[in-house]
Amino acid sequence: MGLFNRKAVIIAGELSGEIHALHLVNAINAVLPLQWSAIGSERLRAAGVDILYDYREISVTGLSEVLPKLPQIWRAYRSLKRYFLESLPSLLILVDFPGFNLRVARMAKKLGIPTVYFIPPQVWAWRATRINQIKRDVGLVISILPFEKALYDEYDIPSVYVGHPFMTTVRPGRSRSVFVEESGLREKWPIITIMPGSRENEIAKHMPILVQVIGRLRQHLKQMAVILPVAETIDRGVFEPFVRENPEIHLLEGASGDALASSDIALVASGSATLEAAILNCPTIVIYKVSPFSFFVAKHLVKVGHISLPNLIAGREIFPEYIQDLDPESIAERALHVLNNETARMKNDMEEVRRKLGMSDSYGLARDAIVQFLERIYGPLSTTS
Repeated sequence: MGLFNRKAVIIAGELSGEIHALHLVNAINAVLPLQWSAIGSERLRAAGVDILYDYREISVTGLSEVLPKLPQIWRAYRSLKRYFLESLPSLLILVDFPGFNLRVARMAKKLGIPTVYFIPPQVWAWRATRINQIKRDVGLVISILPFEKALYDEYDIPSVYVGHPFMTTVRPGRSRSVFVEESGLREKWPIITIMPGSRENEIAKHMPILVQVIGRLRQHLKQMAVILPVAETIDRGVFEPFVRENPEIHLLEGASGDALASSDIALVASGSATLEAAILNCPTIVIYKVSPFSFFVAKHLVKVGHISLPNLIAGREIFPEYIQDLDPESIAERALHVLNNETARMKNDMEEVRRKLGMSDSYGLARDAIVQFLERIYGPLSTTS
């Protein structure tokens, strides 16, 4: 192993991963300033990180959905390889995004670049063979879910559990009363947030269904308001055709925390947003749809009975899930039932999820584990602490 050159690379594949990456970079730089490069986007760039490739070019979910992105994915991979060969960074941090990141981990291993995986693949849910790849190519796993570490211990993979950072970072910026007033939603009930996902292929699959659900709810809820927070990685114009036909949909730039905290119910694509909803105490219905081929493969590989994080953490269904067969009538009926009969039950269950997650300085604990990992490799490092 060479000398510690303070060059580091961090790789995120979508918005929530980039937010985690940014917090982690800031936490590390507070005690061990590094020269960062990344696959990332605007948030990391604004923090002074050199962006080797913008993840918006390669961010996609599913299996067959990946095919149209393969040229961009290959370009991103080659860009990384060139950088690794030229700079031989002293640290690589992977954040979620397993389909791409595990291939990068293998490349880094061959080049002798120490690798940390922050928010590792959900090997306990599907594609369990990935744990062997992690054991071979990753030097340290940092998990944020309470039940993960036992699995890594079982495979003798160095790992730490730091708690879920959402418990300290997910907060509304405004009270419900202020948000409702400023958004022009006074006298509206219920307030419904819809979140179709942060990737274009997710929006294409989910938005037409959500519009149909809203249409059916409109027949019963004459004073409802619908909020659609637009992720910063998505062009607002993607949603304009839907809004023209459905004037009760209010587009917001970001502000997903305010929207969820102020809503009576949310319809959310499975992903990190479902956990945000649970933390913000918003009764939620989870949806998700992929291509028929991706669903066929996943159906034979997935080992868990739920896909949303709140349900997985609770060990049972607290948020109803509609996966693949997204019948607008059924979803609308369940939404009405939740509003009229299930709100109190869901709020009790969400409190249980929050208790299980606990509170911790997740990024600080992750930083400390990474610094210790580096010192085991390079010896004592000059830090600012």
